[in-house]
Amino acid sequence: MAENERGNKKVVGLIGVALAVILVTLFHVGFASAVEKEERSLDSGIKVVPSAETVWNTIKDRSVDSVLGAPFFRYAMHTMPVYGKEFHSTLIEYPYGSSKRTDSLAAKSAHGIILYVHGYNDYFFQKELAEKADSAGYAFFAIDLHYCGRSLMPGDARGDMRNMREFFAELDYAVELARVITKERADSLPMVLMGHSQGGLLAAFYADHRPEEKFAALVLNSPFFDFNFNWLVRNLAIPVVSEIAMYLPDFSIGSSGNPNYAYSLDKKYYGEWLYSTEWKSESRPEQFLGWVRAIHKAQQELHRGFHINSPTLVMHGDCTEKGEEWSENYMHCDGVLDVEHIEKWAPKVGPNVKTETIAGGLHDLFLSRKAVRDEAYAKAFRFIDESL
Repeated sequence: MAENERGNKKVVGLIGVALAVILVTLFHVGFASAVEKEERSLDSGIKVVPSAETVWNTIKDRSVDSVLGAPFFRYAMHTMPVYGKEFHSTLIEYPYGSSKRTDSLAAKSAHGIILYVHGYNDYFFQKELAEKADSAGYAFFAIDLHYCGRSLMPGDARGDMRNMREFFAELDYAVELARVITKERADSLPMVLMGHSQGGLLAAFYADHRPEEKFAALVLNSPFFDFNFNWLVRNLAIPVVSEIAMYLPDFSIGSSGNPNYAYSLDKKYYGEWLYSTEWKSESRPEQFLGWVRAIHKAQQELHRGFHINSPTLVMHGDCTEKGEEWSENYMHCDGVLDVEHIEKWAPKVGPNVKTETIAGGLHDLFLSRKAVRDEAYAKAFRFIDESL
């Protein structure tokens, strides 16, 4: 009898556990469905066009950029696409014909417009890139996304986000503003998106959701197509963290990453560049689970396949370095992402993708040593010329 009672209690216990698991599973499925529906609703799929009055007021209030100085201009943009919160972003213009090396081009119309999107823990400071684009015959613009660089406001969590779609409204604004600013030189100029690292993922993600824009070309400089971890972390741990992030998006995981990539860039160490270490720090900014989920969800869409018909160039270095100790390899390898991951996922961008391996390239190819970055510039602008 006692044995039967113990058996019955065991069965009842197992049934209770099973019911609890079922209830938790049903709750999670329902909650996840609601969260994903809300995430998709962050963008209607229709371009958010600022009013003509808003655009002209933005142009009227432009100022010389205090970071790079003349001839660079900055335009303050304000959008309220999601969360009932206003986002602040900044468009930077290098007026066409400003480069001393473009005397022969100065009187001619630009071939097209380039809009540059920076990466994570970054902002636009690459004056040489703007000059090279101008020399190649392109009107050049760059955006400092909200929570980044010039757009960082008091109390903002630098570099943070909860979904990549939250950038769409300011990219819509930047595209429209760049077109209006250059309209005096041509009625309609082809638009090229250029993005680095997280900005490369964002540029592709945005283009995939704005097919009506028919961007003339995309140039992706070491795009963030996958996390630089081993197979187990990428395929098991990150998806689990992404699910947990639905419940705890504001949970801080602190600052991570070694400073060796920064050492390869910063003139104070081994590099040749001067930039704000408050906006582009040696270690990553404080990160939150919601940011991990935002990147993971965008990468998942890419891995399933984007449908970008625009000619796309994906460039990356020829080696990866991730050692904790400083190594000379950091001066000629990607010290942030795995170049094999970039190569693997590049074909998923669309049916018209070309990949280029830049030997000796750093994570930001345009910040590599001169001979290497000159090769990257040449291949990028040749590709754009051929695409147009």
